[in-house]
Amino acid sequence: MIVKASPYTVSIVEDEPILREELAFQLEHHGFAVETFENAAQFYRYLAVRPKTVAVLDIGLDGESGLSVCQYLRSHDADMGIVFVTARGLRNDRLTGLDAGADAYLVKPIDLDELVLVLRRLGQRSSAAKPADGAPLEEGQWRIEAGSGALVAPNGARIRLSLSEHQLMSALLAHSGSPCSHSELAAAQGLLPEEYNKHRTEVIFSRLRERTFRHSGLTLPIQAERCIGYRLLSFSPGTQSEELHAPS
Repeated sequence: MIVKASPYTVSIVEDEPILREELAFQLEHHGFAVETFENAAQFYRYLAVRPKTVAVLDIGLDGESGLSVCQYLRSHDADMGIVFVTARGLRNDRLTGLDAGADAYLVKPIDLDELVLVLRRLGQRSSAAKPADGAPLEEGQWRIEAGSGALVAPNGARIRLSLSEHQLMSALLAHSGSPCSHSELAAAQGLLPEEYNKHRTEVIFSRLRERTFRHSGLTLPIQAERCIGYRLLSFSPGTQSEELHAPS
C-alpha cells in the first residue's frame, strides 16, 4: 500500500509508553507523520519549532494535565486541531474537555477509524491554503475561511468552530439558502441515520449562535425547518426572528 505523506504532524502526548507507541504505530500505518511525547514540557519544546500539528492528548498526564495543555494551546492558537483520547468517559469529563477547547473527545478503547477520520479532517482544516490577505468579503455573506476553518461573519469577525460545528456549517453553506435535511446533516458528520440525534444538533447550533453573537455582535441566521432540517438564511445579519429558534 502506498501512503501519501502527511503535510502536517500528529503529536501524541501520552505518559503510558505502551499506549503511546502503539497508537503512534497505528497512525503511521494510516499515513500520518507522528511525533510522541510523554509530558507537556516535551511537547511545548517541539511546538516552538514545529507549530503545524494536530494534538492528541491524554487528560491524566504526569505534571501538567491534558486539560491545562488544551487550554494553553487554544489560548495561543485558535485553529490548532486538538483531540482528547482518554479513559475518562463520564459525561461531565467529556463536557469539560470540549469546554477546554478540544475539537473532539474520544474514550478509550477508541475506534481507530473514527480517530483517523477526525485527524484527517482537522489536518485538512489546518493545512489548507489560506485566502489572500485583504480579499473582499461580499456584504451579508457568511463563509468558512480556508486554512483556519473559522466561520467568518459579514463584518469580518472570525469564530472558531469545533469539528461538529465545521461539518454542520459546511453542509448548510453548501445548500446556498435551501433546506438541508437531517439525513444530509448526519452524512456531513459521518453518521448513519440511526446514529443522528436531532436534539444534539439543535444544541450545537444554539451554542454556536450564542458564541457567534458574543464574538461578532451578529445573529447567525440558522432557521429550523420543521420535520425537514435547517437552512442558513440570507437576510441581513443582526435581524432577529422567532423562526430562528423554532424547534425542528
